[in-house]
Amino acid sequence: MCIGLVLLFGAIASLSVGAAQISFHDVFLWFTGEGDLTEVQEAILSRSRLPRLVVALLVGVNLALSGLLLQLVTRNPLADPGLIGVTAGAGLAATIVLALYPTAATMLPFAAFAGALVSSIVVYGVSWRPGAGSSPIRMILAGVAINAILGAVIGFLMTAYADRIPSMMFWTSGSFNGRSWNHFDLLWPYSLVGLISSVWLIPKLKILEMGEDTATSLGVDVSRTRLFTFVTAAVLAGSAASVAGLVGFVGLVVPHLVRLLIGRSAMLLPACAAGGACLLVWSDVAARAILPPSEIAVGVITGLLGGPYFVYLLYKSRWLQ
Repeated sequence: MCIGLVLLFGAIASLSVGAAQISFHDVFLWFTGEGDLTEVQEAILSRSRLPRLVVALLVGVNLALSGLLLQLVTRNPLADPGLIGVTAGAGLAATIVLALYPTAATMLPFAAFAGALVSSIVVYGVSWRPGAGSSPIRMILAGVAINAILGAVIGFLMTAYADRIPSMMFWTSGSFNGRSWNHFDLLWPYSLVGLISSVWLIPKLKILEMGEDTATSLGVDVSRTRLFTFVTAAVLAGSAASVAGLVGFVGLVVPHLVRLLIGRSAMLLPACAAGGACLLVWSDVAARAILPPSEIAVGVITGLLGGPYFVYLLYKSRWLQ
């Protein structure tokens, strides 16, 4: 209930805040169909801010659920699509598409998914040890290394194809500026598939947390469940990156806080989805409100929030002591 109210106020703020200010009262009346706005205000809300809001909601849901799945399948509370290279893999694949096939916008989600899946498999493979699995610290270190490599390749492509993709700076920190209904149309099918898959996977992953032997005895195919989880996390993170760029820490902060608050509750999945949507919507509002009329990249806001929280988690785990 509280998350729903925060999300509602965030949605109203997202529609109100911007270069052209529209009062909260007018936005609320517009929501109810009783507003008396000018044609310009109507166009701003319906063609610019509303699709931007909806895209931010879906991206937040996708990143939060992707982080939740990765944390459950790896038993690693620090797993995050950005930290372990999944988002960077998606960003690199999308950059390649925009550099070599700039007119093939419909390929972006699929390419981002493929890049996210490949990078997640590489990170997991590098951090895995026979008999010991993949420890949190090895996965984080492997993710840092993969992120550095993929980031360097993205930088090279941005330089080599600067004349063809001048807006590629958008990928380095993430933004919802200019997001439209076309981006929503690209995103929602992948979000729907990822959400349905997550609903099916969460109960199996909760059983898997009890141990592989216990999960096997209860009829869970461990290998298939893990593979399907990584694929689903890649679909969610890749599709989010394809329309928003490299937005970090959402998949780390939201699932971790939600699990601290409600534990293994049946509301874990919807709470994470709503929490991710809240974080991204309010981050986008802050990105527009801090230095008007200019915009800060939304990835900067999530980084300022998630970075300190990540350091706190490291200290809490005694890995920096």
